[in-house]
Amino acid sequence: MKYSELVQFKPIVTVIELKSADNTDKARKLVQDYVMSNDMAEMVNVKILSQLSLENVVDNKGVLLVGNYGTGKSHLMSVISSIAQNEKLLSEARNAKFREEIGTIAGRFEVLRIEIGSTTKSLRAIITEEIEKDLNKRGISFQFPDVSKITNNKDALNDMMEAFSSKYEDKGYLIVVDELLDYLKSRKDNELMQDINFMREIGEFIKNSRFRFMSGIQEALFNNPTFHNVSNTLLKMKDRYEQALIQSQDIAYVAKECVLHKTSEQKAMVREHLMPFCKFYSGMAERIDEYVDLFPIHPAYIDTFQQMVIVEKREVLKTISQTIAGMIDQDVPQNEPGIVSYDSYWKRIKEDPAKRVDPSVAEVLRKSSVLEDIIQRSFTRPAYKPMAMKIIAALSVHRLTTVTLDAKLGLTAQNLKDDLCIYTDMPVQEAEFLQSTVETVLREIIKTVSGQFIEYNKENEQYYLDLKKDVDYDQKIEDRAGSLSDDRLDQYFYQLMWDCLDWHPQEYTTGHKIYQYNINWLDKNYFRRGYLFMGTSAERPTAQPPEDFYAYFLPPFSKSVVESEQKEDEVYFRLQPDDAFVKMIHTYAGACECEVTSPQGETKNAYAQRAKAEARKILHWMEEHKTMAFKVSYRSQEKIMLEYLKGSRMDTLTIKQAIDQCVSKALSGYFHNRYPEFPKFKMPITMDNRATVRSAAIKAMMGKKDRLGMETLEALGLWREDKISVDSSPYAVFYRKKLKALPDGNVLNYDDVMQESENHESLDKRYKLPVDIMSIILSALVYSGDCVLVSAANMKYDATNAGDLADRVNPSDIYEFKRLEKPKAAPIMKLRNLFNILGINDALIANEEKWDNALGELMRASSTVAKTAFHGDTFLNRNPELWGDSILPSTQIDILKKQIQPVKKLDDDIRSRFSSPAKLKNFDYTDEQLVDVSKAIALEEILNRTEQLYVHIQPVMSYMASASVRVSDETLCQKFAAGKEEWMRIRGTLLDDTFDEDDIDDLLDTLEGLKKEYIDYYLGQHSQCRIGISDNKKRQQILDSDMVHQLGILSQLNDIVTTGKYNDLLNNQLKNLRVCYECTVEDMQKNPECPHCGFNPMSHDAMVNGKVTAIEEQLQQMLDDWKESILQSVNEPILVAKKKQMGTELQKCLDQFIQTKEWPTDLQQLCKAIKELFADYECVALSEIAFMEKILSWGTLSPDAFKKKINDYIDSLMGGKDKNQIRLAFTEERGKK
Repeated sequence: MKYSELVQFKPIVTVIELKSADNTDKARKLVQDYVMSNDMAEMVNVKILSQLSLENVVDNKGVLLVGNYGTGKSHLMSVISSIAQNEKLLSEARNAKFREEIGTIAGRFEVLRIEIGSTTKSLRAIITEEIEKDLNKRGISFQFPDVSKITNNKDALNDMMEAFSSKYEDKGYLIVVDELLDYLKSRKDNELMQDINFMREIGEFIKNSRFRFMSGIQEALFNNPTFHNVSNTLLKMKDRYEQALIQSQDIAYVAKECVLHKTSEQKAMVREHLMPFCKFYSGMAERIDEYVDLFPIHPAYIDTFQQMVIVEKREVLKTISQTIAGMIDQDVPQNEPGIVSYDSYWKRIKEDPAKRVDPSVAEVLRKSSVLEDIIQRSFTRPAYKPMAMKIIAALSVHRLTTVTLDAKLGLTAQNLKDDLCIYTDMPVQEAEFLQSTVETVLREIIKTVSGQFIEYNKENEQYYLDLKKDVDYDQKIEDRAGSLSDDRLDQYFYQLMWDCLDWHPQEYTTGHKIYQYNINWLDKNYFRRGYLFMGTSAERPTAQPPEDFYAYFLPPFSKSVVESEQKEDEVYFRLQPDDAFVKMIHTYAGACECEVTSPQGETKNAYAQRAKAEARKILHWMEEHKTMAFKVSYRSQEKIMLEYLKGSRMDTLTIKQAIDQCVSKALSGYFHNRYPEFPKFKMPITMDNRATVRSAAIKAMMGKKDRLGMETLEALGLWREDKISVDSSPYAVFYRKKLKALPDGNVLNYDDVMQESENHESLDKRYKLPVDIMSIILSALVYSGDCVLVSAANMKYDATNAGDLADRVNPSDIYEFKRLEKPKAAPIMKLRNLFNILGINDALIANEEKWDNALGELMRASSTVAKTAFHGDTFLNRNPELWGDSILPSTQIDILKKQIQPVKKLDDDIRSRFSSPAKLKNFDYTDEQLVDVSKAIALEEILNRTEQLYVHIQPVMSYMASASVRVSDETLCQKFAAGKEEWMRIRGTLLDDTFDEDDIDDLLDTLEGLKKEYIDYYLGQHSQCRIGISDNKKRQQILDSDMVHQLGILSQLNDIVTTGKYNDLLNNQLKNLRVCYECTVEDMQKNPECPHCGFNPMSHDAMVNGKVTAIEEQLQQMLDDWKESILQSVNEPILVAKKKQMGTELQKCLDQFIQTKEWPTDLQQLCKAIKELFADYECVALSEIAFMEKILSWGTLSPDAFKKKINDYIDSLMGGKDKNQIRLAFTEERGKK
């Protein structure tokens, strides 16, 4: 069998050029040919189409499409831009999901496609010139101003779009640029910064315009080491671009659908070929569908190809296409998997002159060639030489997948076995034996090459190519370290302290190692601002403005003096190094110095790696000694760090956390004196999350509760008995009293409450609370009706509009409020209770003058719960089934319907009896009625939860119900029964407080496991009751065979041979064997029975394993038996005279058969001769069943009596006829000849 019989190979030979889409016919062909998975369609929608949209615009960005060469970037950009330009092409797209999503922009754009070649022009010049030419073709005259005459490009872009819109009023303008990354890599740093800034301006311009930008790049742009010199400039641009990445699985999808497409029959043949080898390779059985889809390409081929960061122009699909083209007409090996992996790519690299000029590739080629030459000449195990060469090729390819050529990363023996599908003849057919063989070959390779260029890393058991030359780096590092001053060693220590702290801020004061440093005041869980100094306190005056505290890391090598009278806001750290640490610092510093002075290349990299390795050792030392590494000095008292860390979990504590904790505990008393009544928070309040905490607290106050908001309110004493209460907050009570004490008409102005601290932070005068915390307290006073706040925007906020404080007000308007006023409202307790039940801010009814607003909120809330009640009624009426039983017990439905009615009545009453503020004063519900309303709302939540639960679990329950009736295995039946029993137990808790969602999660986990067991069981039964593709082919071969043809001809001699069994074997058994070889695990995940044949294990179909071979053997035996029977019949002496009366040809045919005892060529003629020979004879049918019944009826007889009985029975059958003219023939059916 050849590969061409298993793969519908369609080669990929062309490279898509973006500008080819300018031609309508070519654009149509590009759209028709593009293959896209549903996952990729989802990525395109989320990452690309959402940014190109002209509708519902929300901060649109530019798009960067990331994918290696040959992954289809240009093709995808051509497809998107073609449909965006021409709506008629929408129907040509192959993926339905993509068609649906891109329909929103189809025909909505005019498109300009730009391909950047070799040029020294700036990016601005390229794009603006291309736009000018494109607009000119469209009859629009526009010219961008000279770059030297503008301060920004956004104004010019805006003018351009105005000119564009004069002709295309409702359309967007889409610019598509290809090969952008190659262009950017060719630019110098200063040029590159200008180009990136221009791209940033384009990205910023997009969000407020109908201008869109899309470009293809080979690697992710941000965090790309190639652009490390301009990383800060890139970060400014990052927020304005969305990166969309073409994944390996997307490439695999195209490969399997285009290059390696297979029919269902071909997939079955490939699966049958691979299954015997699954036991040798980890994961092959679990991923068999993936192996089948990509056959003969190994899935690891594509993954590894995508990781090759060194080799340029990696056209993965084209490479796979060329690989398959070279083997498509070859035979598939029957004694090995026949799978091609990434090791085969090494031959292509060696043969490609373009790749060999790459310095990195050339380096690997040189070292690999040495290894290959040694193995060819000196490998001591010739039988394993092909495997050794395969391994070297794989390691060579893998060497090109690491960021640097000297990375100590490679492949384990198991990786090599599995990823290359290595196979060899073995006395023991086991995976362990095969892996042991691979390990033996690897050891033999290292032995043969004397360890040259190949290394084994014992820590991760990986083998890799080691390309480093032999240089005595240690001596050079030691010499350089010996010449360094103590001050220089201090600088390297400080450099490492950054890494220990995992914290890299910029210098706060340029030229001074002073940094903004925030620590958590652990007693209050609130971060305070300070400074960290890498040095002594002499530089403190340079840090302005003053902050809460100052921490110093004193120089460990040069002499430093600490002031004897240390201030209360200062903490000092002095390193306590041992000899090992001092040696490591010297080695690290020496390596860094050698790296700086070495030229670019392998030597420089070697020093860099030594420095990194030593840095890791130092960081490990710091981690091991984190409790003793420093002595901490506060107010001239020195302690080891451990004294400040008592009670902490040392195993989880990082160096930075240890440092932070020491600072916090040392300064704790000072902080308490400075902020004596500061609140304590459950969650740390940082500089970054303060705005989030404030927002969450105010939203929780207004009913949108979450954990963060609730904990913040509790910390401030604003939450009691599950509702907002200002009575428990000392801060709120203080300002409430202050307001109440004011004479009528007086107010508290901003300056009466707040003041500016020495570090320019706004704090309240009484408690020194920051403005964000104060805004929560003041919002609570507004919410409770105890305060009216006049914002900076001159808006008044009281209990009636307090909800606006959550999301409709700019926080700065509250931070900089103008004044606080006394409230005028008076509360009504019964309505407050109703409002609380309905989840409405009960402060709305505090002021009767604004009861119109309160009534509106009340009507909206009652309408909502009434609608929910009607929905709950509908659900109760439907009461859908899960696993054969209704989701709620039918006996409770009427009771539940009655319990939900109070909210409907309430809504009716509010819209009739209480429909105005005046009528609302007559609200007469009793406490019992309000309790019923509260219970009904709680029941609504339960029913809503139950309905959502139904939607969530219905698919798996439906599957289980259907699967359970198809199981005959007793153990599996018991598991199904246990699963249903557990569901029925949970069902019984749905209406109770005992319901636990974790029980549902556990049940679903159990059922998913049971589903997998069922699938394994079903597929096992299926394979036993259905013949596969091989047996099906063999069955057809039997039906088409000479044997069946001969039996068919001979069956006309039914007076001589018994044909009943022949008909049964051929027509009832062989022809009726059920065929199905397409059922997969993926099919069974969707449906509990085979979608191809509908097999039901409970139908008790006959087992078919070996059936075809058994029938073939029986038919062959039948042919042999018939030959003996016919020969015996035609050889009877009584027929001699009859033979002589036959025609010459017939007599000759018959004599030849008797003589040779072999079937003649013309079997029809033989049958004709036999029929003529017996033409005058009468055949009497003798039923096997009747015969046996007759014999059994005789009972016990002597031999002579038995013979007489037999003769008498035969005579009775002949009916007195001449026995010489009678022939007896047994038949399976009673009385049928």
